[in-house]
Amino acid sequence: MTPQSAILPEQHRHALFIMLRRRLGRRADAQLARYLAGLPARSRDMLASRPESRFASAIGVSADFWPELYGRERPQLLRAFPHIAGAIHPAPVTNTDLFLHLRADEADVLHDFAAEMLEHVQEWLEPVEVMPAFRRHESRDLTGFVDGTENPAADERAAVALVGSDDPDWAGGSYLHIQRYVHRMEAWNKLPVLQQETIVGRTKQSDEELPDEDRPRTAHISRVVIENEAGDELEILRQSMPYGVPGGDRGLYFVSYCHTPLHFERMLERMVSPGDDGRVDHLLNFSRAVTGAAFFVPSIERIERLASQMSQ
Repeated sequence: MTPQSAILPEQHRHALFIMLRRRLGRRADAQLARYLAGLPARSRDMLASRPESRFASAIGVSADFWPELYGRERPQLLRAFPHIAGAIHPAPVTNTDLFLHLRADEADVLHDFAAEMLEHVQEWLEPVEVMPAFRRHESRDLTGFVDGTENPAADERAAVALVGSDDPDWAGGSYLHIQRYVHRMEAWNKLPVLQQETIVGRTKQSDEELPDEDRPRTAHISRVVIENEAGDELEILRQSMPYGVPGGDRGLYFVSYCHTPLHFERMLERMVSPGDDGRVDHLLNFSRAVTGAAFFVPSIERIERLASQMSQ
């Protein structure tokens, strides 16, 4: 099965993130399903017409909306964004049904593709959020630290991000989680660099992890780098990007793909809720989540099958 094109590539220069929800009283029908089924082909056409843009796309479906498109067929672990018990920091859940992830090295193709898509689905769906994002120098977040340093490399990206033989009917798909974080930039920029590094758990300039003896359990790295009982690290493929404008909200649009939702859920729990060690992520004192949603991103073949599936 073929994964949707936005999942695996290294970062592009620009991204556009779009959350959509059903209009009141509307349900998915064959007409909407046919349009969604055609999105991978439209994505290929956009890339063919503008190859220099490296255009890529992915569309994800929420657990709540899933039955309207696929009926009783569903990935084994499909579920809603988690409610974290005992959370000290906010981990809000956003009411949304579809997520469109667009990526390119030229921003205008993102606008054109999204504008056409939103026009065609406006009878059934309305946008919850449309957020452009951008890549900074050296892939640094607005905090000044390199983002995505724990990402798998090369062929490991597919092994981490894509469902495989454990759920063969949905192989090539991926569990997607998103959160939009708003950074408290003024407060963050007032901190000495050494304090910032202690909060993140990495050096700012050379991008090296702090030694274990110098890295507190409240450091961001300490909360999200987790090993299972066999000593293997729980990995996700991050496709996050900075967003915002000077003088307005600025932050990180967190995006992760994985072959299971369990890895993200465990990381989020350790960030926001004190567990056995009684600690949470101190980076969240300076960055607040304002959205949260979970989706499954089917393979291209399973998306394209919607055209005939809804007509049966």
